[in-house]
Amino acid sequence: MLGSWIRILLISDEENYNEFLYNLLQNQEGIDFKINQVNSVDSAIKEINSRDYDSIILDLSAGENCAAAAKEICNASSHFPLIVITRSDNESSLNTLKSNVHQIIRKDYLNTNMITQTILSAIDRKNFENEVQMRDEILQAVNNAAEIFLTQTDWSSYLNEVLASLGKATKSDRVFVFSNSVSDEGALVGEFQAEWVNEDFQITKTNTIADGLDYVEADLGRWVKIMQTGEVIQGDVEDLPVKEQPFLVKLGVKSLIYVPIFIDHTWWGFIGFNQCITHNDWLKVEIDALQTAAKILGAAISRQVTEEKLIYLATHDYLTNLPNRLLFEDRFRQAQARSERTGKRFAIVSIDLDRFKIVNDTHGHQIGDQVLYEVAKRLTVAIRGTDTCARIGGDEFAIIAEEIHDKDDVLRIMEKITLTLQEAITLDKKEIQVSASMGASIYPAHGKTMEELMRAADKTLYLIKGSTARYKIFSDDQITWLRE
Repeated sequence: MLGSWIRILLISDEENYNEFLYNLLQNQEGIDFKINQVNSVDSAIKEINSRDYDSIILDLSAGENCAAAAKEICNASSHFPLIVITRSDNESSLNTLKSNVHQIIRKDYLNTNMITQTILSAIDRKNFENEVQMRDEILQAVNNAAEIFLTQTDWSSYLNEVLASLGKATKSDRVFVFSNSVSDEGALVGEFQAEWVNEDFQITKTNTIADGLDYVEADLGRWVKIMQTGEVIQGDVEDLPVKEQPFLVKLGVKSLIYVPIFIDHTWWGFIGFNQCITHNDWLKVEIDALQTAAKILGAAISRQVTEEKLIYLATHDYLTNLPNRLLFEDRFRQAQARSERTGKRFAIVSIDLDRFKIVNDTHGHQIGDQVLYEVAKRLTVAIRGTDTCARIGGDEFAIIAEEIHDKDDVLRIMEKITLTLQEAITLDKKEIQVSASMGASIYPAHGKTMEELMRAADKTLYLIKGSTARYKIFSDDQITWLRE
């Protein structure tokens, strides 16, 4: 501790007792002491919650219940070493005190050597106890995170629980996760994912992080380079480069450690730990444990991303990225359930491109695939946000149009699709004209299963195929067709 400040909170009702202690301590070479005196336990607890101290000294009058005061202080903050200066010779009272404090000194025997060595010894002992306890709690939190993330498929649903566990174990005031994304201007930004906040730390408009992080705007380009290499950023804010401090000061941060998260060897984002009430010096074993936590989180995210990709590939058309028939059938069941629940009807629209074989024969299948891709984009734009458009196969598409009030709603949808396809598609400086024939059926009037409704829509489509009509709705008098 040579060359450092020792910050002491003195609780004493003896006026100017801090000056007496300071005079005893000031002759210690290489160590400076700062002593702040309060005259009650209540005042001390307020100080403990608002400032950072290395040790607490309790000195109360003989009439005060020193043991009760010591217990109250320990309950308020167990990570500070507590030294009691007592006037009592009562062995029972001393034994009661010992259960709550690190060292007891008889006031009659106070001298420079004793008080100095007592303070330094108590601080070293308590620091060691705190380090062991924090290490064990962090490792336990990391184990809990591993158990959760490696057994649950949706990591984001459990992220707040894991952050709370890690935050309490590290004695942090705020723990959060940012993922990397690119802004509309092309800048790398940190996108807010989740946050846990200590109940003693108040979130305000000025220290919120929910709006995300612009690395360039906050002068944090150095962070990007460091975390891309897998290294952590840690330390007291006042020791960081001056240009990085304003952003952190605004957030109320005193100490921090930010640990990068990687997915498939790519920097995905980071998990941050902020100390806003007190400072913290991180031990290597603690940093290693937090890096392990970041790796576990990265593995969970990677697994979910992989699973989501597999699900997407299984439920979407590889060429157009539209839902495929499998997902279309699932959306049909959902639409059917909503219709039964709300009484609102929905329609199935079957779409078949006209003379698409000629496009393939004339321009080749590569151009034909590009035409299908462009048609899919136009169909997606033409339908409403609540509707589903799928590629059923080849040049055939289908739409589930929900919340249909009457046939005019269906006709408007098909008219919009017709207009959307009127403009020629330009590929390799070639203009390719595309049109489509459409047939529609309405649930439940024309069928109660997807097969019945698709059959009704297809029969109507092929009825007008080759004619000047572009679309038609299945007629009630055509029900007998479905039995043919």
